Amino acid sequence: MPASASELVATIRSWAKCVNEKRWDDLAKYMHSTYNQNGIEYTPESWATHVKDHVAPQLGGDIRINEDSIMVDESAQCVAFSLWLKFKPEMPLLGYQPKGRDVLLIEHGFIWFTDGKLSKGLFLINSDDIRKQLANPNTEFAPSLISEYSVPRAETFLSRQQLEEVLRTYVDVFNARQLTEYTKYVHQPERMLNNKDLARRIMADTLAAIPDLHVQIHTLVADEELQRVAVWLKFTGTPIKEYAGLVANGRAVQFTEHATYQFVDGKIQRIWGVMDLDEARQQQQESPMPMVIPVI
Repeated sequence: MPASASELVATIRSWAKCVNEKRWDDLAKYMHSTYNQNGIEYTPESWATHVKDHVAPQLGGDIRINEDSIMVDESAQCVAFSLWLKFKPEMPLLGYQPKGRDVLLIEHGFIWFTDGKLSKGLFLINSDDIRKQLANPNTEFAPSLISEYSVPRAETFLSRQQLEEVLRTYVDVFNARQLTEYTKYVHQPERMLNNKDLARRIMADTLAAIPDLHVQIHTLVADEELQRVAVWLKFTGTPIKEYAGLVANGRAVQFTEHATYQFVDGKIQRIWGVMDLDEARQQQQESPMPMVIPVI
């Protein structure tokens, strides 16, 4: 039987609380008999062992998950989330030695439920942010959290279906390179931020390096009350010049992005987007790169 939106949120929070309290044996009761995370299959028991023996040690043994954002699609039995935590590495991480300083980690993703239990997850971590902190431990790192941003006042509110339609059209406009149509879907284009950077600048830099970049929507959750849309995007393209660690070697790459879009008066006003560029870099490497294990 499908769970209600409130029940799905309660399950996510209870699951995270189990991790925080190191109640590893209790994790299994929130898991479906089969659980797939980022393409890897687990049983409830093997998942609990994975968190205890692999994830927790990577993060210094003390995991404290904090909720940033949760959005629910009850009909799809799916939750879009953003979580954050501080941890102090006690072993090498992403090629860096531990330096006794806290590191802030942000994790985004989607979780699907079967019979009220977690059955599938897509998780994404911004490894570049972690590298910056490990490389420069004395530099203050201040992420852009969704929870720190108040829902703006608006005169026009879109329905859930309308929010989805606008976001899909926005992606179609990008793929068609109809940049003159861009302003129809963006509120104050010259000021719109993606995290703390200008969204238009990020788009221009990315397209300059990967001009044939194509975007496909994998999963989408819209929240009518918050006027927000969370989306999992799949990118494909061939770099023609160096960009964010990618090289121009004539080979196409694929990577994913998790993004949350804030709408105001029917237009996109702000974006919180994280690209998994490690996924693309890995495709250009002869040998495996150091990676971060998803937290939950």
